[in-house]
Amino acid sequence: MTLEVIATNIEDIKQINKSQADRIEFCFELERGGLTPSYETIKQAGEISSTPVNVMLRPHDRGYNYSDEDFNQMLIDAKYIASTKVNGVVCGILTPDKKIDQIRFKQIIDLLPGKQIVCHRAFQEVEDQIQGLKDLKALGVEMVLTSGRDNINESLDLLKTLKEANLVTIQAGGGVGFDNIQAIKQVVDAVHVGTAVRETKSWLAPISIEKINQMQDILSN
Repeated sequence: MTLEVIATNIEDIKQINKSQADRIEFCFELERGGLTPSYETIKQAGEISSTPVNVMLRPHDRGYNYSDEDFNQMLIDAKYIASTKVNGVVCGILTPDKKIDQIRFKQIIDLLPGKQIVCHRAFQEVEDQIQGLKDLKALGVEMVLTSGRDNINESLDLLKTLKEANLVTIQAGGGVGFDNIQAIKQVVDAVHVGTAVRETKSWLAPISIEKINQMQDILSN
């Protein structure tokens, strides 16, 4: 059971490195669900972090079926990320009918040899999620970040079903906190947390090393 913590800037990354977190997801603009960070900070994150950093690859928050212009920007960003020392990329691309866009996803993956590929919460919009997992596994995607559907507390059975399919690693994220972690850890392979491990439940609040370590203790026992 691994614990991933969201970072929104370089200071967050430095603080998370002092904790027992297993991995970092790095993105800008969490109020918009997380977007691609600046190139300068991506490069710096890869250089300073001993904890593996996965970078969000998402040009905007207007859905996951991208225009040609948006997708071309994603290709440019992926090429840049490939040149850095970060661990991987968090990405999601859907067809107009809410299936995994295997053609475009493969184009992104082909630009990122040796990097971990994670599908983000775009997956929640996929109608047939078991088929979605099969599509992702065929592409070489290692992990899916999901809260099931909209409410993670109402999606525990779905998360359990996805895990039991044993296709890719299921990482719970979006609404994970100290109030529900005991139930969630029973039905997934990994956990992803955000404001739950900040000093207050705000993206503007500092990272709490103590809360990260408390969360890791819960996952380990």
